[in-house]
Amino acid sequence: MKRPDLERLLPEVMQRAAQPGQPLAAALDVMEGLITPVEDTLSGVDAVLSPYRAPDAFLPWLAGWLDLDGLLRPGPLEKQYAPGLTQLRLLIARTMPLNFMRGTARGLIGVLEAATGVSGFHVQENVTASGGPRAFHLLVLAPPESAVYAELVQQLVELEKPVALTHEVVWPAPTPGGTS
Repeated sequence: MKRPDLERLLPEVMQRAAQPGQPLAAALDVMEGLITPVEDTLSGVDAVLSPYRAPDAFLPWLAGWLDLDGLLRPGPLEKQYAPGLTQLRLLIARTMPLNFMRGTARGLIGVLEAATGVSGFHVQENVTASGGPRAFHLLVLAPPESAVYAELVQQLVELEKPVALTHEVVWPAPTPGGTS
């Protein structure tokens, strides 16, 4: 806030007393110097809180706000999240909308895809990997590309599935010739 704006906030009698060389004028100059840096910081706060524009070093803090910090590893920032910081930004951005679908197959698939950057997850209910029926059980069929993030996928399924359900995550076995 500039000095003229501060002066306008004063009663009229004090505005007349805020002449150069007077104590009130000096006080207004000090106030301007104190308020301006705070206002400048607050005017850019949306950039800090946006997962797409926040500085890299701020991402673990944003992840903590959304209870995602358990997915981060200790160590250098670029190694804390296996799929990378770009994918962490996407996961942070998509977490709140996905929370509305928490406990559903669609929500679980959305979280897995946002967290890994790999699409093609499928969820089947009340069936095991061998094809047998099993009540209150989820079978998560993971695409082969997500196998590099197996630990993360397991962790996310455990966090996102309804607590009363059991689960298993299955990656397709490699086929002869190297394709799956």
